[in-house]
Amino acid sequence: VPSQWTSVLPEHWSKDHVCEWLQYCCDNYKLDATCIPFPQFNVTGHQLCSMTKEDFTEAAGACGHYLYSLLQDIRTHGLHNPHLWEFIRDLLLSPEDNHGTLDWEDQEQGIFRVVKSEALAQLWGQRKRNNRMNYEKLSRAMRHYYKTGILERVDRRLVYKFGKNAYGWH
Repeated sequence: VPSQWTSVLPEHWSKDHVCEWLQYCCDNYKLDATCIPFPQFNVTGHQLCSMTKEDFTEAAGACGHYLYSLLQDIRTHGLHNPHLWEFIRDLLLSPEDNHGTLDWEDQEQGIFRVVKSEALAQLWGQRKRNNRMNYEKLSRAMRHYYKTGILERVDRRLVYKFGKNAYGWH
């Protein structure tokens, strides 16, 4: 199973995602895994991101400063270039960032509504560095996800549902 921590903002990582990220850092940056006290990092992404630099580096031992800078880099630049559906999911999970563009209709079922369609298109356009993005183009891209099972059709205008192949929205 490919790791899914890369497609979720660090603030929304599960404890498993945090562990996978640490393992990834050890493997990719040739860190000595014995220098990382893994039990100190049995935390969610929210808890991890809430740590002060001092708390983090103290908890992380010898690799602390390096790991902290890697985490901040992911938080500011996002190692991944999210797909449109992930961008929408992350906005739904961060109401403070979404400026009322999206709203849950039924979060349990994964059903959401686009409240401000052009504002959403502008946010996505900024992310993709495409200042000609509009909702018509964005909705066409969203309909593409019906084929892949990431989104499901809902017979109401501007209402969508996460499908069986979407993850991280619960």
